[in-house]
Amino acid sequence: MMYRPEPDGGPDLESNSKGGNMSIRNTRVFGAVALVLGCVGLAYAQPAPAGRGANPGLRVISPEIHPDKRVTFRLRAPKAAEVLLNGNWDNGTNIKMTKDGQDIWSVTVGPLGEQLWGYSFSVDGVKVLDPGNGEYQRDGNRYDNLLMISGPGSELWDFKPESLHGTVQAVWYSSEILKQKARRMYVYTPPGYETSKTKYPVLYLLHGGGGDEDAWITMGRANLILDNLIAQGKAKPMLVVMPNGNATQIVSQGYAYGPTPPRQSVTAPPPPVQGAQDLGAAPLAGGAAGGGRGGQTYEGSYPHSLVKEVVPFIEKNFRVIANKDNRAIAGLSMGGGHTTLATNNNPGMFGWIAVWSAGGQDTEEYVNLLKKVHAGGVKHYWIGAGTTDFALNGSRTLYAAAQKAGLNTSFHTAPGAHYWFVWRQFLGEFGSVLFR
Repeated sequence: MMYRPEPDGGPDLESNSKGGNMSIRNTRVFGAVALVLGCVGLAYAQPAPAGRGANPGLRVISPEIHPDKRVTFRLRAPKAAEVLLNGNWDNGTNIKMTKDGQDIWSVTVGPLGEQLWGYSFSVDGVKVLDPGNGEYQRDGNRYDNLLMISGPGSELWDFKPESLHGTVQAVWYSSEILKQKARRMYVYTPPGYETSKTKYPVLYLLHGGGGDEDAWITMGRANLILDNLIAQGKAKPMLVVMPNGNATQIVSQGYAYGPTPPRQSVTAPPPPVQGAQDLGAAPLAGGAAGGGRGGQTYEGSYPHSLVKEVVPFIEKNFRVIANKDNRAIAGLSMGGGHTTLATNNNPGMFGWIAVWSAGGQDTEEYVNLLKKVHAGGVKHYWIGAGTTDFALNGSRTLYAAAQKAGLNTSFHTAPGAHYWFVWRQFLGEFGSVLFR
């Protein structure tokens, strides 16, 4: 079925339209809700009430997922000269859509794999979200619609209404190191946390460049992955802390205190650090003096704040087991670099370490740093990258150094490049071996 009657005429979309913002002040989100917030204003064109098409009484159904997993996308844009579909599947960019007599642009693609996909439209060169789809993700300042093709391939991160679900809280804390009075992180607590007195182990889960504290919830589906692993008995119940790995706090409108857009500058001097790593071919590569994106990607302020401020905050305000063997850290890309900086400079702090799509150095100096990490009592040093990831060689270099240092280490690959398809899989695999 292509269209559904809608009494008020339904949404049109013109290339000069715009939308509003939604402000949510709740600090707690229950169940398996992935915090897909629907904040779709900002810089993207949105549906406007004016400019109805040829039949304004028809509501556009988009996306429509067919039984064979082909997907039809539709958009009403009466005045548009060109509408394109852009998705993150193979050959998914600049797909031309065709216009019918109802001013509806459409195209059918696929079949698509069992995966969580992102997509958007381009209307006369302007990025536009799908007004027929209320599921969105935010990656820094970029928004895209979400589309789940369910099946065995996506079972790890799919929502299962029959299962017990944990809680995700948005938590604010202050940072003296970063000179910011309000920084936000998300904390996942497992099912039963609110009704018990049990203390739990903790995984500190770090995002990559361009993202922030939203990333592991909206794109990584971390809460759903942990819900499913715990329900199946494949993972021990644990807390998962997902902080903002940037040295600034920039979040969607309605979520930060102060001016709009909400930005806080960094004035803290970086602490002395050792072991900043090169990501190989990665554009995020940076040295200890801070050469990465934004100038402070790897200079050490944020990893220092993570260890000295975030971990103590969690251990003071949540029921956790506050020792090395029950403290894990994992990060992807930039977050992998932060992971190595935090662990190289604080041996004995984390008993479980995972570095995904990030590299190290196979030098005597770097191996000596990892020997100190090993002496600190690491249970497992888990390394992985996608089979076509530009950081694959750097990850192999880190693995070689970890072996030379005598660490209990393992190397993993998954089909894919530098993207969430790979990292969701890694979280499922690493989460299954943690704290055992």
